[in-house]
Amino acid sequence: MQAMTPIKDVLCGMAAPLAMAALLLPTAYLLPAVDLTGPVALAAYWISESGGTIGTPILCLCLALLIVGRDGLTWTQRGGELSVIILAPAVLFGGAAYLNEYVVKPSFAVPRPNIVGLAKTSALGISVDDFYAIPTKQRRSEYLTTVLTPNVDPPMAELIRSHWIHETGYSFPSGHSFSAMLVATVFLGLGLTQFSGKRVWVFYGLVSWAIAVCLSRPILRVHSATDIFVSGLEGIILGVVAFTLVYSILEKFAYGAEQLNDGTSG
Repeated sequence: MQAMTPIKDVLCGMAAPLAMAALLLPTAYLLPAVDLTGPVALAAYWISESGGTIGTPILCLCLALLIVGRDGLTWTQRGGELSVIILAPAVLFGGAAYLNEYVVKPSFAVPRPNIVGLAKTSALGISVDDFYAIPTKQRRSEYLTTVLTPNVDPPMAELIRSHWIHETGYSFPSGHSFSAMLVATVFLGLGLTQFSGKRVWVFYGLVSWAIAVCLSRPILRVHSATDIFVSGLEGIILGVVAFTLVYSILEKFAYGAEQLNDGTSG
């Protein structure tokens, strides 16, 4: 098994791209309102979906398979690494996502920008407070289905209209931004741990993807710039914690495999 890159070197390699991400996130405050029927909004929708509940697990699995598929591993080692790479971040992410949805968001109770906008134009039909007084997200979605008709102002593509109907929770913080930055941070660290040369640029590219996911949310008007800025920073910080945890487990796993091989050869 190839020796792991020392964690100090990995963290140094992560510092510049993650600092760049932290500096670029505030550009969300400068984003102009875009036509929700146009190509920019549709591109933002698909980028956003890549960081959603379906896109993120698929991306994580592909990246994990790329890492464990490198040369020099036995199938047992591949299976062990894959379990660690998938399970450890999943536990941290799952716990953070649960707290975000059921503790943090209700505590701050910040309404989504699109709901505020609909209320200002009277398209919502009720006040923002009355909308969030509807007890469940499903019932809010059902209500939006009745008022968010195809001829509503502002005009929007059908995909975006469906997205607005689905996203009826509170706004702060942004789950998409948090998860995208966490995934990018963890897998950037893992990529720098195991690869060098051209292959590592796949993992550097994750930071650009995560920034794009974050910026897609205010473009779609379902989050504010503050939502994605705070959530992106949160994802970076917890991503470093998650990577450090995964690294320590993989280091012990690699050491155990080395000891086993030495014993067998002896």
